[in-house]
Amino acid sequence: MNTSAAPLWAGVVGQDDALDLLLHSLERPVHAYLFLGPAGSGKRQTARCFAAALLCTKGQCGTCRDCTLVLAAQHPDVLEVERAGAAISADQANDIVRAAAMAPIESNRKVLILDEFHLLAAAGAARLLKTIEEPPTGTVFCILADQLTPDLVTIASRCVRVPFRAIPDHVV
Repeated sequence: MNTSAAPLWAGVVGQDDALDLLLHSLERPVHAYLFLGPAGSGKRQTARCFAAALLCTKGQCGTCRDCTLVLAAQHPDVLEVERAGAAISADQANDIVRAAAMAPIESNRKVLILDEFHLLAAAGAARLLKTIEEPPTGTVFCILADQLTPDLVTIASRCVRVPFRAIPDHVV
C-alpha cells in the first residue's frame, strides 16, 4: 500500500490488492467500480475512502472538510444507497438514476455508493444499465456486491472490478 495515503486509508485493513488498484485508479478514475467480495470484508469503508480521495482537494489528506464529511457519510456529493426491502427494485433504481443525473453540489464530482448490489432485481438492473454505462460527467459509481449474480453480469462488464477477500483472522 502507498504509505503516503495511509491517513485516509487507515480504516481499511487486509485489502492491500484492492487498495493498490484504487490508488492507481485515482490518477485516471473511470465511471464505475465494482467492489466484489464477501460481507464483512470492508467494501463500504473502502468505498467511502475512495470517494473521499476522489473529492479531496488536498491530496487524500483524510482530515479536510471533504474527507471528514465523506468518511462520516455526510457529504452532499456522496450518496450511499441501501436497498429498501428484499431487493433493489425498479422504483429504487429510478431514484438512483435521478440522483445520478443531478449536478454535484460542492465538488466537481458526485459519487454514488450502491450497497448490496447482488440483491438487484432484474427490472432494476435493466433500468440502471444505461446510467452506469454512461453516467453524467463527473459521476462515479462504487457498486458493492458480495457475489456476481446473473442480473449483475452485464453491469459488471461496464465496471472496473475491485476484488475483496475475507479478512484473515490474524489481521482482525
